[in-house]
Amino acid sequence: MQAQEALARLTRPLSAEEIEWKIISSKGGTTTIAPFIDARAVMSRLDEAFGPFGWQVRYTPAQVGNEHGVIAAIAIKNPETGEWVEKQDGSGATDMEPFKGGISGALKRAAVAWGIGRELYRYPRVVIEGEHRYIPFKVLERLKGLPDAVAAGKPLPEVVRLNANGETVKR
Repeated sequence: MQAQEALARLTRPLSAEEIEWKIISSKGGTTTIAPFIDARAVMSRLDEAFGPFGWQVRYTPAQVGNEHGVIAAIAIKNPETGEWVEKQDGSGATDMEPFKGGISGALKRAAVAWGIGRELYRYPRVVIEGEHRYIPFKVLERLKGLPDAVAAGKPLPEVVRLNANGETVKR
């Protein structure tokens, strides 16, 4: 496989199955959610593009001031030259499972440096009426079409407002 073809596989838009939605705020009568890529989806995408022996990841502990975290360095072997090229990024510990969460976060951030999931930054903000501890199933069903709309370059609002049934709410 040529380098351009491998990079095209690596950076193609994420599918709905590769995206997980997380609650980032639940207050003031609304819940805001955002799309994230799963660490396993990052690894699968790297395997698909470069094979299991064509990439590697290295983690290094990091500290800035009193904050502790981890740096993930993803190295990919250029299929044409055999040269290893590395990109890296870091993350702090997370609230839930701090060690594992920090490693996963660093991997996902380094993956964005390679172009995996970079389009997630173009997604609209999604606000759900009500304060929710879990994202309503009907909202998740409604959002399954969003990756295709983003990939197709369709114009999208800056904010999508939904009720718990996944229906659009007009303000």
